[in-house]
Amino acid sequence: MDGDLRQRLRVHHQDDALGRWTVAWCPPPPVLAGIVSMLWYGEGHTGYQRDRILPSGDSFLLVNLGPVQYRIDPGPPEQRVPFDDIWYSGLHQGPIDTEAPHGNALFGVAFRATGARPWLGTDAHELGGRILPLADVLGAPANELRERLLACGSLPARFSTVENWLAARLDPRRAPSPLLAWAVERIEQRAGRVSVESLAHEAGVSRKHLAGLFRREVGLGAKALARVHRFRAAVDLLAGRDRVPWTELALQCGYFDQSHLVRDFRAFSGFAPGEFIRHARADGQAVVVR
Repeated sequence: MDGDLRQRLRVHHQDDALGRWTVAWCPPPPVLAGIVSMLWYGEGHTGYQRDRILPSGDSFLLVNLGPVQYRIDPGPPEQRVPFDDIWYSGLHQGPIDTEAPHGNALFGVAFRATGARPWLGTDAHELGGRILPLADVLGAPANELRERLLACGSLPARFSTVENWLAARLDPRRAPSPLLAWAVERIEQRAGRVSVESLAHEAGVSRKHLAGLFRREVGLGAKALARVHRFRAAVDLLAGRDRVPWTELALQCGYFDQSHLVRDFRAFSGFAPGEFIRHARADGQAVVVR
């Protein structure tokens, strides 16, 4: 693993009405750059009861190194599912509510849309939309990773441990195909404002062929992934606003009309845009529910 971890690592301290915590993050080293978006570690206490993680086009490895946290299964009836070890969360098309009533100490890895298959060793469609203990997929090595992180004596050591663990698991036979990597990058660059038909035409392949690649290597269809990125662009545009700029959102984010925009916001966040902007955001990935 490269030796510039300390140079890559960034640390932020939060202390306000939303809570008191420290988060450290870093971009991946070159060996993981094609599959990982970001690695982070956060610990502290929030001043709110529940937050809602928004779809992002990434999947996640989450390692709990502190008190038990909870994922909220909306049911009905609603259930609080305890999380105290290590989980994998596949690409989602809906929000995920969580609670950390006793504080948190969480290590996370955000994987690019094509990033899970090379290290998990299974096709992406088998895990898309699912949240499950990593041990259900990998067996004992999952829990061994958590034990090693708990034994680390420093923050850089934890980041280095995860980076080395992931790099050792990479299977070159499951590396993203160049065509699929190009298609995903195209969707990201255009913030979702691209059609499946244009992607297939530009790549010189059939829609069926492209759909098969997305199913095996992403776990989410090209159209669905584009919708998520269009939504994320709209969320970024709403940051700091006290009213919804409907015309600007439609023009910049590619929504056909106001009803189209509202429908996607409800699907991905549970709120209409006007409701969404009234909720605080602790970071770019989540909104405070209560």
